[in-house]
Amino acid sequence: MSMKIDLIKHGNDCELKMDGFIDATNAAEVEQVLVDVAGKFDNMLLDMEKLEYVSSAGLRAFKRVYMELRRKGGTLSAKNVDKAIMEVLEVTGFTRLFKFV
Repeated sequence: MSMKIDLIKHGNDCELKMDGFIDATNAAEVEQVLVDVAGKFDNMLLDMEKLEYVSSAGLRAFKRVYMELRRKGGTLSAKNVDKAIMEVLEVTGFTRLFKFV
């Protein structure tokens, strides 16, 4: 996996520090990790400071996590989003999935 994810627990909430990129080669694995973690917490904050790239497969992973959290009344938040990644989120309409902090 060309992505390192560090988990920081905050009670029933969690923060995931993402380092690397998400593309077709690792998206399924990243998605599974994110969904597994989302199943254990009420709310998730993704720190994207070191996230270099997100493909459409990565966007699918974000959508699955959003759906998992929403199903149980939780939220998906993001911080430190790179300008290029933010543009992708805006163009695709994915900004509606996130609360930006």
